[in-house]
Amino acid sequence: MAEAKKTSNAGFAIAIWAAILVTVFVAFRSTDLLRLPSLVGNLGGGPLFGGEGVLASLVGAVVSCVILVSWLGVGTFVFRYLKTERSDNHSRVLEIVRNIAVGAAITSLLWFFLGLAGLFSPIAAVIITVVGLVEGGLSVFRVLGARNEDRVPEKTAVFDRALLLLTALPLALAFIASLAPPIAKDSLLYHFSLPKAFISQGGSAFIQGNIASYLALGTEMHAVWAMLLGSFVSPRAGEAASGAVVFLFFPLLLAAIYGWAREIGITKRWSLVATLMVAAVPTAFHVGSSGYVDLALALFITLAIRSLCRWWKFQDTQSIVLIAIFLGAALSIKLTTVFVIAAFALIVLLRARGAKNPVAIAPGSDSADDSTAMAPGAFSPGRIVLGGFAALLLAGVFASPWYVRNWVATGSPVFPFYMSIWKGAAEGWDVERSNLFQGMNSQYGGAAANPVNYLTAPLRVSLAAQPEDPPLYDGVLGPMFLIGLPLLIWAFWKREVAIEAKIAAGVAGVMFLFWLFSSAQLRYLLPIVPALAIAIAASVESLSGRRDALNKAAKFSLAGASIVCIATSFAWFCQKAPLRVVLGGETRDQYLTRNLDYYPFYQAINSDTPTDAKVWLINMRRDTYHIERPVFSDYLFEDWTLRKMVWESRSSQELRAKAAAMGIQYVLTRHDFLFDYSRSTLVDDKKPRAENEAKLKIAKEFILDPANTVKADSKFSLIKVF
Repeated sequence: MAEAKKTSNAGFAIAIWAAILVTVFVAFRSTDLLRLPSLVGNLGGGPLFGGEGVLASLVGAVVSCVILVSWLGVGTFVFRYLKTERSDNHSRVLEIVRNIAVGAAITSLLWFFLGLAGLFSPIAAVIITVVGLVEGGLSVFRVLGARNEDRVPEKTAVFDRALLLLTALPLALAFIASLAPPIAKDSLLYHFSLPKAFISQGGSAFIQGNIASYLALGTEMHAVWAMLLGSFVSPRAGEAASGAVVFLFFPLLLAAIYGWAREIGITKRWSLVATLMVAAVPTAFHVGSSGYVDLALALFITLAIRSLCRWWKFQDTQSIVLIAIFLGAALSIKLTTVFVIAAFALIVLLRARGAKNPVAIAPGSDSADDSTAMAPGAFSPGRIVLGGFAALLLAGVFASPWYVRNWVATGSPVFPFYMSIWKGAAEGWDVERSNLFQGMNSQYGGAAANPVNYLTAPLRVSLAAQPEDPPLYDGVLGPMFLIGLPLLIWAFWKREVAIEAKIAAGVAGVMFLFWLFSSAQLRYLLPIVPALAIAIAASVESLSGRRDALNKAAKFSLAGASIVCIATSFAWFCQKAPLRVVLGGETRDQYLTRNLDYYPFYQAINSDTPTDAKVWLINMRRDTYHIERPVFSDYLFEDWTLRKMVWESRSSQELRAKAAAMGIQYVLTRHDFLFDYSRSTLVDDKKPRAENEAKLKIAKEFILDPANTVKADSKFSLIKVF
């Protein structure tokens, strides 16, 4: 009776805590969720359907499905030779996702080498697709015909169906938006613009002026593949296919979460709750709908953590290989994976320490279910360290082609980062800009301005964070994880958490600390969210029975908070309003004009200038994707060259002559802040005001020259140089 009263009180406390968090979250959503009634109107405004748009979207969807089956085929082929052992709680869903992820990792590496060889061509895309489809098609038939004889099918309750429906909503919204023409900043900067440029030149040679072409681009290789296949129909179908294939990592991630949760014995309901918690994160919707690569990173890291949990128990070769593949694939996407590798190294050392001091096992107990218990002498500390660190080393080998390529070209494998530590050289980048880039990234989270933000980060990132606002993390997580955090801590305190949940939470905690003291962009936090969701679900089940008050309060609180977050994602969807362009009721140009205020100037350039006219883009987000002319533009610091030339010029005529000497025929500038003395990046604080004002005058006379203006408004100016 006392225990029941205790859990009842705990359930009531969780419900109150959740209500407070959701209320605070909603209070901060004045620009999206609270404006949802008016934003819904953006979905209308004209016809809904049109033949060209529907065809492009349909082709994009089909191409993404074809590539998905090809991934499955390649991964299944690998597992013919990589012997696997199924556990009692074997999850067929997790097995399929694991095979697909391995196939994606390997085909990405294959496309890397094709790019080096200059073989980015439609023929190469068709050959790889056909080879993958042969094995993948057979795998699909085997999956459809398979039956799990070891597990009695569970009935799907009404609440579980509601959880499935809620999970499907952000997926559907993200899928629709992924088929629309790209408008997100980083997609235009490199996620889409680099695949387009690579295809144009036939290989992955570095793109002049785009420093992002020196990054590891594992996911972008799939965009190349999809763009090549879709372009058999039209360029618009190619970009729709690219968006759709990058979106695929969103449902794959959710399936991996569900499958892993079921594998470690979490009930179906709480497995669905854990899946919903991740699906509902508004920034996850944004990433999945925008062509960003962070969900692909999250998938590989989640599968790597699951493989680490298996290795902890069994010390098997298969787990070592899978850790290497998945961490290697993650490292082929982002250098930040080194933080994950550091967390894994710590777990390996802890496992070796446990082996050095084994806990006796009671007769009849299952050592696999205990975090420290092991048969004395089963695994020596040396063998454990050797196996664990071998996996991490092999992960580096798997990803090494990207970094060796960079090393050979620039002198630094981590170029363009940390140039003050490891020197590298490439045109358009230097130590000063590298340091400025690091300084710019440190602004995310606002801790540089207020160190207290380090302590309040969990609250701020969950409740107060905002998109397009660097001090507020450029996204928002939602209150779900704060709701579950007390339950996770309580379960750890009572020592009632399974080893998988401990490892997942431990890796997530280490990664969070690295994230907090590096570039605190919310997108970069997504890889730890699946592990936290599983740890929270396991914690609730370890603390409560299926029908007690704590269980009910937790599941309804998390589901309710998820609904509010999904509504936020829907508000973001309505802000872009991609439905009509995806279905063809709105043209591509109309959609881009609505969402990119500078696009009419790109239209003018594409239609009214010679095809070989070189255009200088200044403060235009370095969007080279939507412009069909040769371009010069500084990477990230987009008025870098302008500032240098202005301070080296004595008049606007001299500045014009310098631009002409570079072969520049047109200059397109965003200038609304450029001539504001208090905000202008052209101002040198070390110089006298009079000298700064003289330089601003030179720049203004050049950029706003009425005699050579082609098109202008209060924000942008397009001029002709000669």
